[in-house]
Amino acid sequence: MKRQIFFFHMITLLLSLVILLGVGGGTLHLVLRFYQKQAVPAADSRSEQVQAVLADWPEDSADWRELDHMLEEQNYQLVVERDRHILYSSLDGFQRELYSRIASDASWPESGTLSLQDQGIYMVGRRCGNVVLVAMMEPQVPEMFGQRRPQNEGLILAFFLSGLLAIGVIGVLSLIFTHYQVRQMLRPVNALVQAAKRVEEGNLSMPVDYRGNDEFAGVCAAFDHMQQHLLEEREKNAHYEQARTELVAGISHDLRTPLTSVKGYLKGMQDGVANTPEKRAQYLGIAYQKACDMERLLQRLFYFSKLETGSLPLLLSDVDLGEFTAQFVREARQELSPSGGRVELRGAPAAHPVRADPEQLLRVLNNLKDNAVRYAGADPLVLTLTVWRQRDRECIRFADNGHGVPEEQLPHLFERFWRGDEARSSRGGEGSGLGLYIAKYIMEAHGGTIAAKNDHGLVFELELPCAEVEQK
Repeated sequence: MKRQIFFFHMITLLLSLVILLGVGGGTLHLVLRFYQKQAVPAADSRSEQVQAVLADWPEDSADWRELDHMLEEQNYQLVVERDRHILYSSLDGFQRELYSRIASDASWPESGTLSLQDQGIYMVGRRCGNVVLVAMMEPQVPEMFGQRRPQNEGLILAFFLSGLLAIGVIGVLSLIFTHYQVRQMLRPVNALVQAAKRVEEGNLSMPVDYRGNDEFAGVCAAFDHMQQHLLEEREKNAHYEQARTELVAGISHDLRTPLTSVKGYLKGMQDGVANTPEKRAQYLGIAYQKACDMERLLQRLFYFSKLETGSLPLLLSDVDLGEFTAQFVREARQELSPSGGRVELRGAPAAHPVRADPEQLLRVLNNLKDNAVRYAGADPLVLTLTVWRQRDRECIRFADNGHGVPEEQLPHLFERFWRGDEARSSRGGEGSGLGLYIAKYIMEAHGGTIAAKNDHGLVFELELPCAEVEQK
């Protein structure tokens, strides 16, 4: 835009100078040619006759009318002066002005005649006794704007009028260039205004209609980027809203099943169906287990709400990742051994220091374990955890011996509310679609990462910054 403004100003300035010089020079040239065409050669046969008449006029004669009549035959007028005062004159007002300007400083000879010529005006004069006789030719001065004007006056007037004309032309051109420049400058502004109106109406798919290389190009590109970001966020929010709707429906289903079981077994005890101590203990045990399932689901939803509101603090402390994983393996063995499951630990017994919140890190491993129990589909289930150090990162490999997941579902495993249809149908709809999302959130909050892949089962690879490297 700066370049365009500079360009237009320079063009306007140059055109103004060219127009001014062209119009002024052309006008002066035309005026000069006009005066040259109107001019009549002064030194002709009549001037010689006038010189002869003045030279032969007797000094003692004062019949100025007779002399004027003789000169008039040659198209000359007479002026008689004495001591700079006019005694007789047949000049009109225009001729008097010319005479006073040209002959005011003339030195007329006492013998012979003197000829003067200026701008098409010719005079012949002599001193005759105590008076001066001057014969003045009818001025060869053309009319300009309704009045006869000398050449100098005509040139000045023509230059003034041509200047006014040039100023008018320059003003018109300046208006044209200014209008064009303003229109060029307002084109991206209008495009942005139209785009803003489309955004206000909810249309985020149409880009800004402007293609240029000026400063506004970056603004329009940023506006397009903003529209694209808003569109992506709107689509993402729509997806989340749909997921939330599905989640509410899923939660209703997930809670209804154990709640119905609890009510059924309690009703059985109330109606006396469980009429033996063994049956009553069995009914109470099942009702308690179903209540624990509901509590676990509600606790996960409550935890998710804390993540969404950003009210989940991390209480970091020095943790040995190897010892922490070993403790988790011991607890997981006790939980899975009744159903025939196994948990194995691999890795060198070296120190693996990290800065982490033990409670949140335990939640990550428990979510991975619960995910394997629900969806691995292996009997018996075997979990293998491996701890090692890779450069400045401490790593955990969490693998099961199940069927894995389809490759097209791997990129979606850590999305909130995402649940594959096979996963839901495989375990009666116990999944909330939040466990792996929570695990990813916690790992990233620690400055780490989590990724999933298929390798003879589903494998999760976790990485955390090494505490020794952070301290350096």
